[in-house]
Amino acid sequence: MEDLRVFSVTELKKATNNFRKDRVVYGEDGSVRTFYKGSMDDTSSRTNTRISVSVMECVQDSLEAIEAWKEEVKSLGEHSHPNLVKFLGYCCEDKKSLLVFEYLHKGTLDHHIHGKKEMLSWATRVKIAIGTAQGLAFLHSINNSSVYFELRLHNIMLDEEYNAKLFYIETNKTCLENQWTLGTGLKYMSPECMMTGWFEMDTDVFAFGVILLELFTGSKDGELLTHLIASKEGAKKLMDKSLDVISTRPFSFTEIIDPRLERDYPVNAAMQMSALIQRCTEDKHSRPSMQQVLDVLNHIAEI
Repeated sequence: MEDLRVFSVTELKKATNNFRKDRVVYGEDGSVRTFYKGSMDDTSSRTNTRISVSVMECVQDSLEAIEAWKEEVKSLGEHSHPNLVKFLGYCCEDKKSLLVFEYLHKGTLDHHIHGKKEMLSWATRVKIAIGTAQGLAFLHSINNSSVYFELRLHNIMLDEEYNAKLFYIETNKTCLENQWTLGTGLKYMSPECMMTGWFEMDTDVFAFGVILLELFTGSKDGELLTHLIASKEGAKKLMDKSLDVISTRPFSFTEIIDPRLERDYPVNAAMQMSALIQRCTEDKHSRPSMQQVLDVLNHIAEI
């Protein structure tokens, strides 16, 4: 267990240039997360080096909530893993609740897949998939429970070497009825989760399968993704560009793979990735564990 540093508002205001916004994330659980980029002295180093940090603002609606939050964040340093974002400390002062963690210079995965960042090669995408799977498998091994809404493209961070780190803050289960108006999050929810509102480890496997599909097709089209993962026989329905006509002809995974890859990938590996995505998004009783998913990804990386 690593001790989290307790920061003052003054320290963080100075580090972040008076809380200059870096990005805002709107979560499927209704939360709004505001992040500030900062720079401060590395207290763990003897060479007086400076490190880049990211500061997240957590909005609390009462003094009781702030006190409860303070107790919860103390547990964030209990577990560390190379594929989890490292938390450095927190601040709870002047009605402000702030978390401080390492800044990852390549940003979030969604900016690379859906934004204007540099194109990711096949090998880099497989590396990111493996890193994310390692982080998720670790969380499953220590918590034996779902990560709920934390498994999203915007919560997968990349360092300078494109190592993936999952930004994970343990959350409580959110009532399902809050989700129906949040369409962007529904594509990650397994059918049984929509029906029961219960989140289990195999629902995380389903969400990971959708992330793999986004990672390797570059598509964020919720309807397209729904049609691809809903077919019991594997992906056999393809929504055309107009989103009005559904083609029922069989098709290959290579037909929907990200065109920016320009066929620069091993076809055999792509076929195995397609099979893995289908396994992850199958009926809950047929889905692999995250450790099994990781084993397959490592095999794909060797092709």
